[in-house]
Amino acid sequence: MGYPTTGKEVYVSLNLSNTMLTGIGKGTITRENVSVDYLKDLFSKYGVIVSCKPEQRAVLQRMNQTYDFGLEIPESLKLFQLSEQHRRLVIVNVAGLQRKNGSLLPSYTEEELNEATFTFIKYYVQSKHYDDLVAENEKLKRELEQDEAWINRTDSI
Repeated sequence: MGYPTTGKEVYVSLNLSNTMLTGIGKGTITRENVSVDYLKDLFSKYGVIVSCKPEQRAVLQRMNQTYDFGLEIPESLKLFQLSEQHRRLVIVNVAGLQRKNGSLLPSYTEEELNEATFTFIKYYVQSKHYDDLVAENEKLKRELEQDEAWINRTDSI
């Protein structure tokens, strides 16, 4: 499955680190669990860039096989930072695999990989700060309440 090159690709990684977030400046990050179908639509619309260590390749290949993502898995680690153009990051959570000190092992047997399950979390960077979004929301609520009061008014004649 070939995904487009749009300049606004979605990053996919097995880990979240602070260095991924340093390119965004002041803003708000939303986080949500997403489905495989949602991701396929997202990747089809924006394209995708995979960032993983070479030793994690087998885990991502298993994910590709399981969900038919068709992701191109790089030979070496591609570092990235979220930015105004690249606002979306999908973190792949892997369960069912043995870990050492919380990290995935360098390799797994076929039987171990068969036990792996995957969930997906999308992070989205909004250019507005949370406080500004709250203030805008409050303003819109007040305007709506005023409009409803006007529509539902009872005039005495």
